[in-house]
Amino acid sequence: MFYDRFTRFLHVLFAFGIVIQLVISEWMVHPKPDRAANFLYEIHEKLGVALLVVLVIHWLWSLIRGGPVPLGQLFPWFAAARRAALWQDIKHYLASFVKLRLPGAEEPSPLAGAIQGVGLVIATVMAATGTLIFFNVDDSWQFSSWLSAVKEVHKFLGPVMWTYLAVHVGASVLHEIFGHRLIHPMFRFRKKNPDS
Repeated sequence: MFYDRFTRFLHVLFAFGIVIQLVISEWMVHPKPDRAANFLYEIHEKLGVALLVVLVIHWLWSLIRGGPVPLGQLFPWFAAARRAALWQDIKHYLASFVKLRLPGAEEPSPLAGAIQGVGLVIATVMAATGTLIFFNVDDSWQFSSWLSAVKEVHKFLGPVMWTYLAVHVGASVLHEIFGHRLIHPMFRFRKKNPDS
């Protein structure tokens, strides 16, 4: 499956940005009323706002470009036909696994699309909640009740994003092992379209 150059560029930006954010979050010092943040926390804040901008651009570009994976395939939960296609694709993958094979990746897969959609939502909600905290917390680092709820959502999604990354990257590596070239084309920018 081939994505346009701008989509691949945005993917690289938020993929690396998210990984950096998750790694930084393991060592940063959270500010409290009696404790200052460290420089890693400040990087985390600013990179989070930048990531939200990149993700919003990605959402807008996805609406404009069309492309190989329509938005409906990223979010199959709202249409019976798409849910049925997703269930069929899951059964197809399970049947292939039993035979120690993996279906090809030439066509957009309903399962792959749904997994990508989940990842985009998790990343967007994480970036949005972090940005809300950045622009709304006061200098004393006292959280209002609504901002405290936002912070809890942000904290909860950290391990969820780690899990998502393991699944997403693991699935890509599995496809590579089975001979389906996915990783290299996603990070190659010289190629403008599949035929060039």
